[in-house]
Amino acid sequence: MEKIRVAVLGCGNIAPVYLKNLKRFGIFDIVACADIDLERAKSIASEFSVPRVLEPDKVYDLDVDIIVNLTPPQHHYEINKKVLESGKHLYTEKPLCSTLKEAKEILELAEKKKLKVGCAPDTFLGANIQTAKKLIQDGWIGKPFAANCFIMYGGPEKWHPNPHFIFKKFMGPLFDVGPYCFTALVFLLGSVKKVSAMGKITYKERLIISEPHKGEKIVVEMPTYVTAKVLFEDDIIGSVTVSYDVPATNLRGIEIYGEEGTLIVPDPNFFDYGRVLLKRHDDNGFKEVPVINPFNYDNLRGLGILDMALAIKLQTPLRASGSLAFHVLETLYAVYTSLQEERFVDVKSKAPDVPLLDMKLLREVLYI
Repeated sequence: MEKIRVAVLGCGNIAPVYLKNLKRFGIFDIVACADIDLERAKSIASEFSVPRVLEPDKVYDLDVDIIVNLTPPQHHYEINKKVLESGKHLYTEKPLCSTLKEAKEILELAEKKKLKVGCAPDTFLGANIQTAKKLIQDGWIGKPFAANCFIMYGGPEKWHPNPHFIFKKFMGPLFDVGPYCFTALVFLLGSVKKVSAMGKITYKERLIISEPHKGEKIVVEMPTYVTAKVLFEDDIIGSVTVSYDVPATNLRGIEIYGEEGTLIVPDPNFFDYGRVLLKRHDDNGFKEVPVINPFNYDNLRGLGILDMALAIKLQTPLRASGSLAFHVLETLYAVYTSLQEERFVDVKSKAPDVPLLDMKLLREVLYI
């Protein structure tokens, strides 16, 4: 297949893993990278042999197929709009935008210009969650009726080089790691219909212990422990808990309960963590299930861009899509509204039906 020309905008903490994987997949020509910190951009470009380093405003003039937006969330709307206005396909880090109004405008602009919008997270394309979906589709646990998901860590102030923004308005663990929970659950179980939630700010200040801001304090603006009850389509009941206050726990990942068995799915924040486990009611214990694709090694963020490239060139389905991201974003806002107003909140949008990865096609493209 003809090479896909890509430019990367934003060279922060997440950029190296994206560039590593775009190189690894072998079908991308990384034309340029850009950042307001040109020295940072030059360092990244040198590390990954990217031929050009640009100021951010110059990226939109490039002859590329896809612009990958890895900037902080508060800049997503402005940059995503510019990408589409320049006639390029867009793949953006989560969230799609900071507000639902902005996100809707971006999707409408893309439709008008006949461009594709992809959005992280793409961990649901990894081996573990794809395998879980196949097991559910094939009836191994019968009809699902309930699910739990937990992502609980100690705070990013312990490791992130610039953790300040993570505790600001419309971030916190709900908007930072919540998308991993809800994207995986929506992929596995279907659209969210309504939510109710509670949350709290456990520590009003966080002391940064990571470099280069070690010793600085962050005033926390968002709940750092959030738990939500979720009603999915087909009246499946779910529970989602996310937190940056829990450095030690045995609860990590997803459990799905069906009429004929239970399925354990590893932490949806990762590609390479844990095993898929299945116990049908007559089994003596949980058994490991062989995965259906090879994407369970290393950190493979950027797999969604590979799928997007195939969607552009071969007219295949786009899986990590803007439409899916919009439904997840609306769900996150519903959770936040619920915990503030102490009421049930409906989710109006519907998630698209997302098929499993086409491994026959991927093997042909990647020679895996």
